[in-house]
Amino acid sequence: MPAIDTAAYRSAGAAFYRDMMNILLQPKDFFQTLPERKSAGDAVRFLCICAGIYSIAATVFAHENHLLYFFMFLLNALFIPVVTATGLYMVLYASGTKTMDYARTFQIVAYAGVTLLFAWIPGMAPFAEIFKYYLIGAGLVKTGRISIARTIGTLLATIALLFLALYMTKALTGLA
Repeated sequence: MPAIDTAAYRSAGAAFYRDMMNILLQPKDFFQTLPERKSAGDAVRFLCICAGIYSIAATVFAHENHLLYFFMFLLNALFIPVVTATGLYMVLYASGTKTMDYARTFQIVAYAGVTLLFAWIPGMAPFAEIFKYYLIGAGLVKTGRISIARTIGTLLATIALLFLALYMTKALTGLA
């Protein structure tokens, strides 16, 4: 049996920790250098790690069916960034912004998923969501070179689009 290269695991863990701290403490600097430093695969791995940590931590508060809740939290943590990036890209495309493709938009949203690391704490989810949209806005300004006014308008339109999609889903499925 070949030996396991533990240095690679330590390197990946150190990269995750370094990215997490840079996003939380210096988001503008992180997003400014994002295009030349990170790939879409790096963003997906980062989001998966954050979603896994969030799911494990949030499951602690479930009173029963821990496995079911773990998978529900995990699915939510991985599905919502895809929906958010899609809505954001649709609004950017409709507004005529040509500087952002879907992959770059998804990267920004995936790295903003760092907020999952403290969203599991009871009472922190609304603040984490607000901070997530701040990070997305910083990413749009620094990575996409979009003005602050256009970024705010884009974020508000995206939030409205997501609420509309939620309302339409609720109306079509008949869920109360």
